[in-house]
Amino acid sequence: MNRQHYFSLLFLLAAVWSLNSAYNPSSPPTSSTGAPGEKTCQQAGCHSGGGFAGTVTITGVPDTVNAGQVYPITLEHISNAEIAGFQLTALDGANTKAGTLTAGSGSNTANGMMGRQYVRQSSPKQLVSQKASWTFNWTAPSMAGGNNITFYFASLAANDNGGNGGDNVLTGTKPVVFRQTVAAAEPQAAQWLRAYPTLATDRVTIELLNGRQGYLHLFDAQGKLVMEQALSGQSTLSVAGFQKGLYHARIESNELVSVQKFIIQ
Repeated sequence: MNRQHYFSLLFLLAAVWSLNSAYNPSSPPTSSTGAPGEKTCQQAGCHSGGGFAGTVTITGVPDTVNAGQVYPITLEHISNAEIAGFQLTALDGANTKAGTLTAGSGSNTANGMMGRQYVRQSSPKQLVSQKASWTFNWTAPSMAGGNNITFYFASLAANDNGGNGGDNVLTGTKPVVFRQTVAAAEPQAAQWLRAYPTLATDRVTIELLNGRQGYLHLFDAQGKLVMEQALSGQSTLSVAGFQKGLYHARIESNELVSVQKFIIQ
């Protein structure tokens, strides 16, 4: 085989691999959930022509979510297709990223347009008894615009023919009410908790009184989880190197919950 034929073969193999990746994608392009400002992959024309009937739903998220709480979510695809994939994002009332998604088995996360975060399949799944599902975690933010959050998700119903024809998309949404604090617990925070200083440079101290133990989730102003830690007695947290700005610490101890605000300067 001469040099020209060798490179021609390499080019052909790369082209075939590229087409197969587009038709049967692992880790598909983000920003394809049908959320405000987004198209699905069917609307964008990368998959089309399918007529599979079915539904895509999520479970594990209650109608009201609490700031900082972790929710295991299961997305289930039910249809008469052969294989399926999915993509999901969570947006607040201002259509900006809400909370933090953490991948589970068979999925991964990625960032997309306008700073949004997505969880999606790492490879398509064959349907068994017309079902496929993925489970992953979502941590609610410390704040949410409009005190509401909507999950937008899309799932591809595909015929597994190695191409992008004969496929279609199923979509769904799940709106929830966002609750920043547990109001009944907050007025008593001073009786079981001390957190200082509110203007910090390199460290913050959390004291749980009366022998309590607890757990801390620290969020930045965009609701991104930047630290989590078990608490017992007096705990000193290093915030050296953190970006300057407002942070929210959600502190839990048994039935008690408090959200404390800090400014790192």
